Amino acid sequence: MQPRLTARKTPWIEALIYRALVRPAIRSAFQRVALWSPEPALPRDLPIVIYANHPSWWDGYMAFLLADEHWRCPGYLMMEEAQLARYGFFRYCGVFSVDRHDPREAIRSVAYAATLLKHQPGRVLWIFPQGEITPNDRRPLATYSGAAHIAKRAASVRCMPMALRFEFLGEQRPEALIRLGPSHVVAADVDVKALHRELDQRLLAEVDQLRDDTINGATASYRTILQGRASVNVVWDRVRAAILRRANMR
Repeated sequence: MQPRLTARKTPWIEALIYRALVRPAIRSAFQRVALWSPEPALPRDLPIVIYANHPSWWDGYMAFLLADEHWRCPGYLMMEEAQLARYGFFRYCGVFSVDRHDPREAIRSVAYAATLLKHQPGRVLWIFPQGEITPNDRRPLATYSGAAHIAKRAASVRCMPMALRFEFLGEQRPEALIRLGPSHVVAADVDVKALHRELDQRLLAEVDQLRDDTINGATASYRTILQGRASVNVVWDRVRAAILRRANMR
């Protein structure tokens, strides 16, 4: 079973799109991209479903950054069909479609995603179970059960929650903040409804913790995985320091 728009993953085209489009856009828009993770490296013993909140247009770009540059892992991503139809070149990066308004098409997308993961240790699938861009602090999260169905169909996989937040924190440009929760192994005999509730709880815990870290200033300790272009105040401080050094040399 396949969705209407399947992935056409082609590594050299993906690398070109990431280097020419995705990475420059991230560096232009953000002061930095910062990551907190409880695990020092991505587990590669099993395929992984990363399920994330969906607060902005930039969320898929964060997945590309993690897959193509930070972890260097084979990644796939589920995208709303209408959006992927507009930006079809992302299919070469491992993106495929889902139409949640068509139950049969949604089932095909779930089955296809599970096929991509099955018996593929280290392969990562990103899914945004809220289904649409949703304000960060809206509660409840109101998620679809697709991630749970994919995990069950793929048999033995890891699931990992990912919280995203974008905040102005003292610089001209905002920071892109990523917080990962611990991964957990999902067995093939899991009950889908119970797993859906568990995934919701785990994701909510990370989204709330990222909010609290932001409020308390704890994101300053998050590791920078991509530095953005210097903002106006940073450029001016450098120029001013250079002028002062030259003046002191006279």
